[in-house]
Amino acid sequence: MLSMNRRTLLGGLAAGTTSLWPQSRVFAQATPSRITVTSYGGIFEGVVRDTFVADFTKRTGVAADIQLGNPSQWMSQVEANPDKPPIDVVISSIDLVIEVGKKNLLEKPTVEKVPNLADVPQYFVDMCQGWGVCFDYGSGGIAYHKGRVKNPPKSLREFVDRTAKGEWRASLPTVAFQPSLQLLIWSLNDALGGTLDNITPVIDAVKQMKPNTVFWSSVTDFLNHLQSGEADIGLYYDGRVWAAYDSGMTFLDFINPSEGAVMTPIAAVKPTNAPPIAWEYINSMLAPGPQTEFGNRMNFGMTNKNVQYSEKVKGRITPWEKTRLPPVDRMAPHVSLWVERWNKEIGA
Repeated sequence: MLSMNRRTLLGGLAAGTTSLWPQSRVFAQATPSRITVTSYGGIFEGVVRDTFVADFTKRTGVAADIQLGNPSQWMSQVEANPDKPPIDVVISSIDLVIEVGKKNLLEKPTVEKVPNLADVPQYFVDMCQGWGVCFDYGSGGIAYHKGRVKNPPKSLREFVDRTAKGEWRASLPTVAFQPSLQLLIWSLNDALGGTLDNITPVIDAVKQMKPNTVFWSSVTDFLNHLQSGEADIGLYYDGRVWAAYDSGMTFLDFINPSEGAVMTPIAAVKPTNAPPIAWEYINSMLAPGPQTEFGNRMNFGMTNKNVQYSEKVKGRITPWEKTRLPPVDRMAPHVSLWVERWNKEIGA
């Protein structure tokens, strides 16, 4: 989901980022000279540093050290030391945000604390049950090889039916790839009329498609399948499609199915006892200038309504209104049974 293009900082980076807090609110309590924030590795970290960290430090004079890792690791650190959390701003999947928030280890954002929140649809706060706010999102839909699939499916149902008929060879994620619980099992099951308690529709669909299917367990496998000819089409993420396209795989294209792509949002949260200045970092994460630069470089959908995508990128972004958000807070009790049934009946 990452674009490998690096762009110069867009004009207006700081536009709309100046905090509406009086200085007394930001610095009334002892303000540290630096805070700790989190990021995924690779190009993601570089873009975080160039946008959110740069804007935050420019406005506040406070440095932001980036800790790499994953949300489970970071949230465990917060839980282990709630009175003095070692991380001041955590990025996370929303299921972990809800889980940790219910333990009262996170502080809820408000417009008073984070002025740029006023320009973010309430939807991106509600999906976190108020414990955080999503700053970006990707979308999981149908990716295909334009040279070999001349008439791509418009829906997931059509994708299933035509794969089962052998019109092409599909590449699907296996349960070894943890996000497949949403990208494949929940998404197809939902599109085919299943429920959290009943995943027979997706199990039956995959059984029908299996003779014409290869499976992938890492995001690079999918691209290799389409490039080598092992597969022609499959379920994948929009941002990763466009990152690969920009790196030379111009045979790729992406479709948001009529049922709606699967939204994969990333939330930003402040641990309860982190210093108040941490809100200013989240304010930078939601500011239109940094978000515009981040979205253009990463091919991610951004949540501030004032983001201006470049001509190249704007047609690639799946509007959030045309996505489906998995009910992650209700999925957890079912996951072990889903995996057990998948392993028993699909075995891939």
